[in-house]
Amino acid sequence: MLIDINAYIGHWPFRQLRGNTLDALVERMNRFGVDQAVVANINGIFYKASDFGNRELHEAINANDEFRERIIPFAVMNPVLPWWERALEESHEQLGMKGIRLYPLYHKYDLTDSRCIELVEAARDRGMTVAIPQRMVDIRQRSWLDVSEELDYEDIAMLVREVPDAKYMMLDTRHRVNDEAREILEQADILFDTTRASGTPITGLNGASFPYLIDMFGPEKMAFGTGTPFIDYYSPFIRLYAFEEADEQTKEMIRSGNARRMLDMD
Repeated sequence: MLIDINAYIGHWPFRQLRGNTLDALVERMNRFGVDQAVVANINGIFYKASDFGNRELHEAINANDEFRERIIPFAVMNPVLPWWERALEESHEQLGMKGIRLYPLYHKYDLTDSRCIELVEAARDRGMTVAIPQRMVDIRQRSWLDVSEELDYEDIAMLVREVPDAKYMMLDTRHRVNDEAREILEQADILFDTTRASGTPITGLNGASFPYLIDMFGPEKMAFGTGTPFIDYYSPFIRLYAFEEADEQTKEMIRSGNARRMLDMD
């Protein structure tokens, strides 16, 4: 079984995307042997009220029986919105969202903001996973309207320190991790996705690799991700082949086992 924990539908204001609908995503999944995908709606990042984007995703999924079986929806949440509690309740109880994704660089708050901590605690209490991308796109190519920063392991570790018993996904992982952040993340229930990692050792501070992440955190904290439609659908599978020499248990954990455990799918 193969589960992609990092996929999207929707529109990006600063670049044309291809294959950014559920029809196109499932067609790719069928072609490449992906059984299920965790999906959020890009539109929710940019709508003033992100809950409208979550409703769009819900409507798209419910338009097709196959989508309901294979798409695992995550809600885009913004703790700055005064009605985030109502939006979280709706996304979980009415829309069936299994987790949330946070975008502090786009919504202009710190991960240690008291409102963000309250949101993460509320998601934890509902059994929802909290996913945090380090970045959305390569910041070397950007519009002046787009953000020009990336999150580090240290940023996310500070949130984990505040809410250590939540479930986390760290997406589009890059950079090295310092000792303090490593100690915090080692103790966390967290998954690092394979979207931008490579199969070769790190040669500089701006890369991430499977050997580095596995050495730091172990295979039980790794999970397959594609980053589609921001990244072509071929590269993530090349990265996955870096594990061909691993034992079957390790490959199964990274392909689907770790994601299934975190999402309570077993």
